[in-house]
Amino acid sequence: MGLGLGIDAGGTATRWRLVDGEGACIAQGSAEPLTGHLFTPAAEERAKRIGAALAGAVVRTGRPAGIVAGITGLTRSTPAEATMRGILADAFGLPQARVFVAEDMWIAYLSHFALGEGILVYGGTGSIGYYLSPDKEAIRVGGRGNLIDDGGSGFWIAREALKAVLRKEEESPGEGWSAPLGAALAKALGGTEWDTVRTFVYGGDRGRIGLLARAVADAAQAGDLLSLNILREAGRELARLANSLIKRVGPRPVALVGGGTRLHPIIGAAFREELRAPVDVIDTDVDAAMTAARLAALVE
Repeated sequence: MGLGLGIDAGGTATRWRLVDGEGACIAQGSAEPLTGHLFTPAAEERAKRIGAALAGAVVRTGRPAGIVAGITGLTRSTPAEATMRGILADAFGLPQARVFVAEDMWIAYLSHFALGEGILVYGGTGSIGYYLSPDKEAIRVGGRGNLIDDGGSGFWIAREALKAVLRKEEESPGEGWSAPLGAALAKALGGTEWDTVRTFVYGGDRGRIGLLARAVADAAQAGDLLSLNILREAGRELARLANSLIKRVGPRPVALVGGGTRLHPIIGAAFREELRAPVDVIDTDVDAAMTAARLAALVE
């Protein structure tokens, strides 16, 4: 077996691991966020640029014989999947047959469960509930992006916090930004003027906005009730995803994963309280990029 490259592309960063034939990691790193939303020529060019940069970093250690990539926003058996597979194959000089591309939740699920064994609920920049049946049929709930939902995600937490602070500021000027949540957000934003806030929010991407959720967690750690309420509601939103899948596929162990779920203990506590069935909850994150890399080492 040759070297295997695993790629886990989320809304905040693209993480990669390179393993040898024994499955041991020999190199790792990260790159810009890579998305499966290849709906415009500009998006394709961006993906090609990131793919080329990724290849440049990886081949300093060795050239992979196979690649397995989990890409956020990508659905299997779509034109975007074929396009992304071609981009990665070209970047690494591999035949497309040696490149497997799927949505990031496919890899995350297999990092925690065998097919059909459990339910995955992910809360990162975005959010989604995911079940992979024994015959590899994916059932998704949520995961429709921040413009429609992504309840309980880092983006959602940041948006709810900004909305609360700005509304308070409109009602009582000075009170929104001076409150613990407002002060934490102002520090992360770099100021409180509307132009500063607007530039941060509309001048970046959803991953950058999602990072503001850390400021909400900081305020919650200091005991701020508004921040705690937002994070509690985030846990309930994530539980809704689990409950939807439990209703459809029956009670199964649930893995609650993603950086957003680790912001504060109240998220996990609210998640458990809201579950409608007595199921085991797994809250240990697994390195999805490593899982993908070890699978890639088996590609023939």
